[in-house]
Amino acid sequence: MQSIVISCYLFYDICLTFSSQYVHILYHILGADVFRLNFSHGEHSQKQELLNVIRAVEAKYDHPIAILGDLQGPKLRVGTFSNKDGEVLEAGQTFRLDLDDTPGTNERVMLPHPEIIEASEVGHELLIDDGKMKLEVIGTGDGYLDCKVVVAGRIKDRKVSSCDMLI
Repeated sequence: MQSIVISCYLFYDICLTFSSQYVHILYHILGADVFRLNFSHGEHSQKQELLNVIRAVEAKYDHPIAILGDLQGPKLRVGTFSNKDGEVLEAGQTFRLDLDDTPGTNERVMLPHPEIIEASEVGHELLIDDGKMKLEVIGTGDGYLDCKVVVAGRIKDRKVSSCDMLI
């Protein structure tokens, strides 16, 4: 028997407004036996409520229902900028990521993760704003990374960065 995985990622309002009816229909009529809860969105209290509903349906039909908890990976955020709208970085431009908590400019911003700065090497890539921008490390020093902007864009306060290395 093949499992049917139902994702409540886009259906939080439906799941919570019509939760027991919705879960009942998905399980009993459509045959879902796995429910995916995306913990990247919504409140933990909402997840608990949905979990309780799923467990109630499970008890009603005396059949196990699996719950897949989808957890967000680590998010590394840059600091803030002097300009409330952030800064536009152009392809080919040099941009510094450092440990200085002074508000950022078009030339630099704080990356409050010394472990990333220490582990980075020339050639490593960093993605900003969930991958909309790309930086390549071209130089390193004590407490900073000098990067070349590979994919241009606007960088704003607290945007997420990720890197292509294991720490």
